[in-house]
Amino acid sequence: MMRYFSLFLLLFWASAAFSKLGLPPILADNMVLQQNSTVKLWGTSSVKKSITVKVSWSSTWFQTWTKPDGTWEIQLFTPAGSFQEQWIKISDANDVKELKNILIGEVWLCSGQSNMAMTFRGYKNQPIADADQFIAEANNTQGIRTFNVEKEASFTPKKVGEGDWLSASSATLSNFSAVGYTYALELQKTLNVPIGIINSSYGGSTIEGWLNAATLEKHSTTPIDKSIPDSLSFLRQTVFFQNMIRPLRQYKIKGVLWYQGEGNTSRPNGYAQKLLDLIFLWRFTFSDYNLPFYLVEIAPYLYEHPTSAAKLRQAQSEVALSVPNCGIVSTIDLVPLQDASNIHPPQKKPIGTRLANLALSQTYMLPSENVNSPRFTHYEIQGNTCVLYFDNATTGLTGKTLDTNVFTGFEIADSTQRFTPVTAAIGPSPNSLVIEFPTQNFGQLKAIRYCFKNYEVGTVFNMAGLPLFPFRTDDWD
Repeated sequence: MMRYFSLFLLLFWASAAFSKLGLPPILADNMVLQQNSTVKLWGTSSVKKSITVKVSWSSTWFQTWTKPDGTWEIQLFTPAGSFQEQWIKISDANDVKELKNILIGEVWLCSGQSNMAMTFRGYKNQPIADADQFIAEANNTQGIRTFNVEKEASFTPKKVGEGDWLSASSATLSNFSAVGYTYALELQKTLNVPIGIINSSYGGSTIEGWLNAATLEKHSTTPIDKSIPDSLSFLRQTVFFQNMIRPLRQYKIKGVLWYQGEGNTSRPNGYAQKLLDLIFLWRFTFSDYNLPFYLVEIAPYLYEHPTSAAKLRQAQSEVALSVPNCGIVSTIDLVPLQDASNIHPPQKKPIGTRLANLALSQTYMLPSENVNSPRFTHYEIQGNTCVLYFDNATTGLTGKTLDTNVFTGFEIADSTQRFTPVTAAIGPSPNSLVIEFPTQNFGQLKAIRYCFKNYEVGTVFNMAGLPLFPFRTDDWD
């Protein structure tokens, strides 16, 4: 009899513990909800419970019931963004949760590896440019909220992504993504609404870590290696998607910023298809098949193989051009020679600014010019010269300084497949450059390359100051 009584008590206390109204960490004080949208709240309680929700911006009460497993979810409509603080009260009759200091605005997710994860504190002997100024001025900003998803590389999937919503300030900013924050800052300057920026990044991670098992099966017949030790957790496959992206799937976001690729430079072949698969997987995961995806070109760095990173940049560009609601910003000009061996270059603000300008144009449809970097389109042979033509350069091409008339970084090859460095000059039309062929020991032109190396600093810009994307006209290894 005592045994059954003990079992009864165990079941009673287990039921009581489960019946407590629970919310995922991302639904919390200080959060930002996507404006003018249908957003979702979700959580846990006991079975057959009525869940009621009251929000400060509406006189309507919202109600739902828990499912047989004790989980629940409910959809709400949000108004236009504003800096007025809002609240939400959630009740299951036994317990009440009140979420305070909520703002309505724009919500973006940034993800990738260490250059996206890199906070304003920087890394050892690798600082962020102007970090002290950003931190000092953070108290003057209004309505930027940050959420760091805690790093989790376990092969056991997590149901929630741990983290905290924080108001950006001098006290909190040093621990947040420099790219993510500078993006939010630039976005808010134009939109004048609160910005919520979620950072879910893992240093050293490969793209395979951000895909699910079903997607990886398309690319390899080898089973996922679950024996990778904690010391090499950044090499694990699927774990970052399962633990740091999928748990966020019900939170309404406007779009994604993706800065990853360094971890795949040793094997760039196949990266383009994996990136395509990642975009489609995440769009499916967040139930938004047009979810904007903006990519950051991996920065110049002295990798071992002379063109492995160049090939990966090419893959990134190909995906950005082929996928609707996708774009890419170039970083080819942001790493001077003294930082060539620094895989975490200090210039992060230009990346955030370029991403924001791209989003303002392509996602928010605001009138803007030259938000895209120049891109090579074709060339024409004219006597002993070759004229190269570019998109996104209708008002002309220039160097880093306006008096630059000679551009380096170009190479040409004939049928020998040996590349010869050449310089380019302003061409016959504003969107063109011209190259003169060598007068000796050069046959018929077969290939042109520009900055198609792991490390090469861009020298060509459009009048908006955006660098020409690296390119090649050949498919040689």
